Amino acid sequence: MMDNMHLPSLRKLGLRDSERLIQTPDFMQMTNLEYLDLRNCTDLEEVHRSLECCRKLIALNLQRCRLLNKFPCVNVESLGSLILLHCSSLEKFPEILGRMKPELEIKMSWSGLRKIPSAIIQQYSCHLTELSLSDMKKLVALPSSICQLKGLVKLDVSYCSKLESLPEEIGYLENLEDLHASFTLISRPPSSIICLNKLKILSFRLDLKPIFFATKESKYRVSFVFPEVNEGLRSLEILNLSFCNLTDGGLPEDIRCISFLKELNLRGNNFERLPRSIA
Repeated sequence: MMDNMHLPSLRKLGLRDSERLIQTPDFMQMTNLEYLDLRNCTDLEEVHRSLECCRKLIALNLQRCRLLNKFPCVNVESLGSLILLHCSSLEKFPEILGRMKPELEIKMSWSGLRKIPSAIIQQYSCHLTELSLSDMKKLVALPSSICQLKGLVKLDVSYCSKLESLPEEIGYLENLEDLHASFTLISRPPSSIICLNKLKILSFRLDLKPIFFATKESKYRVSFVFPEVNEGLRSLEILNLSFCNLTDGGLPEDIRCISFLKELNLRGNNFERLPRSIA
């Protein structure tokens, strides 16, 4: 471990693939650091708290730091990218210090985080543009406060295998363009989803394999029901509802109102008849 490194001019520190590194160095004397790459430091357990001194930090990549469990805080005054992909031992998001800049990208997929950090949602609701939460196996629900992220363009909750619903207020995400919710337990999207008039891509695709319940006759999970469109979803181009166990009535008759729809994937469903508007 490299303690008390006096490198005041250092702007980039690359420690990628340092597989035996357990703790990061002390960053107290690296106040001009802008790029910190810790990808594939597979034995890394702790990020030194002095990282809060790095107010000029632009990009921090901790991808595949699988043993990381102590990450006390991060200064976000200049931060544009925070990557926590595959940090499977990290259960708590670091404390946010400083004022978040616009267009901060945070990726937390395959992490061990148990809940969405409230500091990001409540304090910086106008700035976040992309939120990737895919494959967070412990995530059961999204807080309704996530709908305060007015600048959000992309939301990915695919492969969150315990996620049963989206917030009823999802329609408040007025700038959302991509919503990926495939391979979850969601079977009833909230009716407000039709208010997402900038949405271009919407996916609820489910698994190919049937999910058995109490009896062998229960071949699939509960039937999926898409809400009535009511002239909403005005920009939607791609809708993926494959293997959702759609039955008759699961698709609304007014689905034809999605006038910009270019791709409709209904593969592997259980309906006998399509709505007359598209049959």
